[in-house]
Order: sequence, then C-alpha cells, then structure tokens
Amino acid sequence: MPDSPTTAAPPHRKEPGTQQPLAKGGNASLGTEPTTVRITATGAPVDVSAVLLTGSGKVRGNHDLVFYNHPHQDGVGAGSDTITADLTRIPEDIHKIAVIVSIDLEARPTTVFDARTTWRADITQASGTALSFKPPPFTAGETVTIAVELYRHGPVWKTRAVGQGYNTGLAGLATDYGIDIDA
Repeated sequence: MPDSPTTAAPPHRKEPGTQQPLAKGGNASLGTEPTTVRITATGAPVDVSAVLLTGSGKVRGNHDLVFYNHPHQDGVGAGSDTITADLTRIPEDIHKIAVIVSIDLEARPTTVFDARTTWRADITQASGTALSFKPPPFTAGETVTIAVELYRHGPVWKTRAVGQGYNTGLAGLATDYGIDIDA
C-alpha cells in the first residue's frame, strides 16, 4: 500500500505567532514582500522613522528620511509606531533601510534610553516571518537609536538587529547619514 500524504508543515516553518529572537548584530533572511517593523517602547514616548540609504551609507537627499511629516517614500511608510517597507518597490539604488527610534524630547526633554526606557522591534511578513529584537540597556545617554536595518544581500533582503545609540541626538544621526537638518 502506498504511503499516505502528510499535511505536516515543512520543518523550517515556525508555528504561527512564534517569534525568533535576534541578538544584537544578528541577522536573518526576509522574503521579498511587504515587511513591517513595529516598535514597542516603555518608559517614554518615542518617534519611529526610517532612512533610505544608498550603497555608500548616505541618503540621496532629505526626502529619504521617512517620518510623521514625510510619511511615504519609494515603498517605505511611517506610522505612529510602525515602519512598513514593500521590498518589491524599493529602488535599486537603495541598499539599506535603517529603522530609527528616538525619544520624543518635546514630551520628555531630559529622558534617555536606559534600563527603564527601552524598546523592542518586531519584524513581520505575511508569509510567516516573525522576528524580534530587544537591545541590551543603553548606558551612554542615548536619545536616538538605530533599531534594525533591512538590507540587500545580493538578490535577497535580510534584516540586522543593530541597537546602536546616539548621545548626540538626531543631529548626530543626520550627519552620519548625510541628511541636511538645516534645509
């Protein structure tokens, strides 16, 4: 008698709702489909934004900063706590999308990221990708952090858990990425 067909899920698939945690510096492959990065913060209100970066690690222009006042650019959108990236619509000259978490200094002018003021990034795709990253506590007075990056690796997209902070605020991050904050 022939073997009966099985309906079990492929061994590489996780159960729905199961998240794979990433360690700082860790990376994982993504499917080429819309991707959501949701930030959950505790201890202070935060702003979530994205920066579209070329192969040189710089923006093409100030329009590559996606945030509440410029919520859409080339397949990347910003919501109150979420960045969405339709990876099929990202222009070929964009190699990386950095997801940024910054403390809302208008609401809490003296707050910094530390053991009490933290965030977690959840990266999801409709095909079942579910990743999470919570960085270790920041200790140097950081008010802005690069949470994760979505980046091209040859023909595929991947994500990297970054967790790098800036104690120089948005000005320091803008300078590193070539954003003209005086414009």
